[in-house]
Formats: sequence, C-alpha cells, structure tokens
Amino acid sequence: MENQDLLKYALEHGMIDMSYVQEHVEMNKRKELLDKHPYAIWEGKDGKWRTYLIDNDGKRILKKRSSQKGIEDIVVEYYKSIEEERKKDYRFSALWESWKKNQVSYGVSNNTLAKYASDYERFFSNTDFACKDIRAINEEDITAFMIQSIKRLKLQERAGKALMSYIGGVFKHARIMRVINENPCDYVETRRFSKFYNRPVRDEEKRTVCQEDMQLLLTQLRISQEKKPEYIPSYAVELAIYTGMRIGEIVALKWDDVRENQGVIIICRSEKHDRITGEYVIEATKTGKQRQFPISEKISELLHKIKKVEMQYGFIGDFVFQNENGKLHTASVAHCIRYKCIQAGIPEKSIHALRRTLNSKLRCAGVSSVVASSLLGHTEEVNVNNYTYDISGMDYKKELIEKII
Repeated sequence: MENQDLLKYALEHGMIDMSYVQEHVEMNKRKELLDKHPYAIWEGKDGKWRTYLIDNDGKRILKKRSSQKGIEDIVVEYYKSIEEERKKDYRFSALWESWKKNQVSYGVSNNTLAKYASDYERFFSNTDFACKDIRAINEEDITAFMIQSIKRLKLQERAGKALMSYIGGVFKHARIMRVINENPCDYVETRRFSKFYNRPVRDEEKRTVCQEDMQLLLTQLRISQEKKPEYIPSYAVELAIYTGMRIGEIVALKWDDVRENQGVIIICRSEKHDRITGEYVIEATKTGKQRQFPISEKISELLHKIKKVEMQYGFIGDFVFQNENGKLHTASVAHCIRYKCIQAGIPEKSIHALRRTLNSKLRCAGVSSVVASSLLGHTEEVNVNNYTYDISGMDYKKELIEKII
C-alpha cells in the first residue's frame, strides 16, 4: 500500500490524532523560527527577558517581556509576519485585480468589466510595468510607461487619458489598502507625455454624412418602406437622421415616451448588449439623465407612418420599433443602416455618424453648444470636441465671403 493510501486509511479509522499532529507541527515551526533568530534572548538582572528585532527602517530595537515565553512569542510572531508579507503579491497586475474586484462591489455593469479586461490586454498585458512591485513604482516610472505606451500603441488623447485614469485608479486603491503611503500619480505631469499623442486630422467626410449622401440614403429608406413596409429597422434609421438619438435610445423608445400633445419625445432609457451574458437589457441613458427632443413635422409624419404599419401587420406592443419577433435590438438597426448605404451607393455609415451630422448641422446653423448638447444628451465639451464638424458646402462659404468682402 502506498504512503498516501496508508495515511488516508489511518485518518479514516481514527488511528492518527490530528490535534496531536497539529500541536507537534506548530512546536517544530516555532523552534525553526527561534533557531533562525540572530540575536540572543536573555534574562536581565531585573527579571525581564530581552532580545533585538529589526524595524521597518532597518534599525535594531530592543524588546522586553516579563517571561521567556513572552519574548519568544514576540520573536515567533515577528518572523511569521515577515513570511506572510513575502507571500503577498504587490505587483501592479495583482493590485489591478484587487481594484477590479472592488469595482464589482460598487456594482459596475458586465459591459464595463468586459471593457476592463480588453483594456488590460491592450495597455498592460506582457509589459514590465504590470510585473513591477507597485510599492517601488514612482512618478518617473509612470511617465516613462505613458510615453512608451503612447508611442507603441499610437494612442490618441482620449485613449491616453483612459490609460492614465486606470493607473490612477489602481494606485488610489493601493493607497486606500495601505499598500503604499502616497500616490505617485499626484506628482505626474501630464504635459510630459501629452505632446506624444497621436493627433490625426479629423475627417468630416468619414465621420459625418454629406448632404448629397443623406438625400440618397433617405431616398433608399423610403424605397424600402414602400416595397417592404413591414421592415421596421428602416423607420428606425430615418428617426435617427431626424433626432440624432443613440442607437440604444432608438430601440428602447416607447410609445408612452411620444408626447404629441406636448410636442416632445422623452428620451429616458437605452438598450445595452451585455457582452458577458449576451443578453439585451434596458437601462437609463448613457448619461443617466432624461432629455426631451421636439417633434418636428417630419418626425410626426414618420411616427404616424410607423404606427399605421405596425397596426396593419399586428406588431402591437409598448415599443415604437417592433416586428413579428417583438422589440427590435440595436444589431438589426446597425445592420440596416450599413445595408441601406450600400444599396444607395454611398460609403457605409453608422447611426453615430447620423448623430454627428445632426449636431454639426445645428452648430453650422448657429445653434449654441449649450442647446445642441442638451438635444443630443452630452456635455458641451464632448459636443465641441467630438461632435462638431464643418459640413457646410463650398457654395455656402463662397456666399458668406462675398457678403463680407
């Protein structure tokens, strides 16, 4: 019989007293720790027992107790704490995992957790920085890592800020957990690496839809609505053109949100696709805020057309956009706009391109960033930096110049 089998048999039949074994293991461990103590343990003339230990600054300090066992207990606990400390993982990667678990306790969504995972792979995976002891990382190390990452990944400013935010979050967590005494991120000067950001020239043509292409897309949508009126995604794309709503907000829109008597649409929810479970869920809008959008004549006509079609085909329910299978999901609307662009013979665009286009039209028409951002549901800064493009034609610019000169 093998040794493991013998031990298992002896334990199962009560032939070994585990408390006795445990006691002797602890006694041997205690003797082992005391034997490696380099300083003498002695009894003084006053009857007190003494020895030396090393503090956190590497200095020798005198300890004393009233009994030999008492002073030996101090020595044993001292070396046990050192062994426990050595077992702890203080690498940045380990503190990242601890920080991430903390975020879970705060109730972040599965999509956010999935983004954390993909961003870790993008920014930190297989880097020396992730393997460093976080206690040894200073502001110079962080600055050097930021510069290396920006150059290696050709990061634009938005991605660079996200990276720095992750680093700051992990170090703040380490500070709260008393792993570090101060946060080196507080001393990082962003100007030292911000100059290395990749700053591509913004291309209005790629990120918006020009007037000619918009007319071709609208024509194609209406052809689709005439030939196949029950294909509901085409109506959703048309509403996106008129309102600039996010794709999740469009498919989450309910008939109760359409307040024709008040002349507004209430935009208060959004559909999100859980990348971990694969499920679609209805939550608050991206900003968590409700907003209103005025119902224009075109929007009113479109909504009445949708209601008539859905009544005709029996697509009855709470949501504005639904078919025989129930509520539409974002994927079907995203596929629709790409396919309709191909049919119209124009470059493929997204619902977000329609959103940028509407905002740019508003801004070019003289609407302030305050009003435009209120209608689109984001901040003024985001509106100016990410959604405003010059989409005016050269004829319009020529007309302006001629008026001025």
